[in-house]
Amino acid sequence: MIRRLILLTALSLSSLCALAADKAVTYVAEMSGMVCAGCKDHVTASFTKLEGVSKVEIAIGDKPGTQKVTVTSTSPAITKEQAVAALGSSASTYIVHGWKKSE
Repeated sequence: MIRRLILLTALSLSSLCALAADKAVTYVAEMSGMVCAGCKDHVTASFTKLEGVSKVEIAIGDKPGTQKVTVTSTSPAITKEQAVAALGSSASTYIVHGWKKSE
């Protein structure tokens, strides 16, 4: 009986840890250089390859010629450098002006 209780407690704790690790984190980037639907598709596909990313949304930015990119991921620490690297050889075409974790 005690062994079952210990086992159930251990399983419950590991399940809680796994759920906490899968919590969605949102990153918001301000970018420029996306001038067509193909650009939007390329940025979306590139950012989707980042660790834990489940969703990428692109909308018109606050400043003229910019786009607001919202990335949803389970990774708690995606950096601007990782985002630029994910763009690959097109990184010089698209400029990531800002990248911040949204709380």
